[in-house]
Amino acid sequence: MRILLAANIAALGALAIVELSAPALAQAVRARSTYTAAAGRIAGTETHVVYVVDETTQEVLAVQWDPQVKQLKGLGFRSLAVDAADVGRPRSN
Repeated sequence: MRILLAANIAALGALAIVELSAPALAQAVRARSTYTAAAGRIAGTETHVVYVVDETTQEVLAVQWDPQVKQLKGLGFRSLAVDAADVGRPRSN
């Protein structure tokens, strides 16, 4: 019985250390994100896609459901901030 009590006290102590410790640097620096998702199709195909936009980092991710393996498959990633900066730059043919 004493071994079980000692194990519980040790587990409680470990939990207290984890909960009371400072957050990781990445958690402290990055703000909490908000997301927007929109469904669509890839132009010229019958493939359905979901676009997920991280409004805080201004990034968009395209994913597709693969029914064969029953999981999401990443199709692409873009930085909206980089794309917006490129709009004003002249293009060469």
